[in-house]
Amino acid sequence: MSPISFEQLVVGYEFPSTSYQLSESVISKYLEAVGGQQHFLTSGIVPPLAIAAYAMTALSQSFSVPPGSIHASQELEFLKLVPIGTTISCGGKIAQKVQRGKLQLVVLEINALNQDKEKVLSGKATIVVPS
Repeated sequence: MSPISFEQLVVGYEFPSTSYQLSESVISKYLEAVGGQQHFLTSGIVPPLAIAAYAMTALSQSFSVPPGSIHASQELEFLKLVPIGTTISCGGKIAQKVQRGKLQLVVLEINALNQDKEKVLSGKATIVVPS
């Protein structure tokens, strides 16, 4: 599915869900990319920010981000520990889209569910887009 344009995003738009298998090799690559501690591999638990990274990736691949946009803030709540090997489904929706002068503020609601449909991540991200 090709990304939709930013202009097509309206409040209430739901992003398609994207699934990721958080295997040991996937987590190892994530830890290598961020300079993370390898002890997560021996603990058997996925680093919480890895879940957030995959959730944001799922949303950002769904729409075209205009040049000059800024990821201004995010609030994340991690609700459950996620064992390595879990498959998560990431999604979200447009919660708010407001014009402020020459800028638009877009608030994305973010979520991730484990394979038992339990919410493991909930949050919001704000993107500032030049008009």
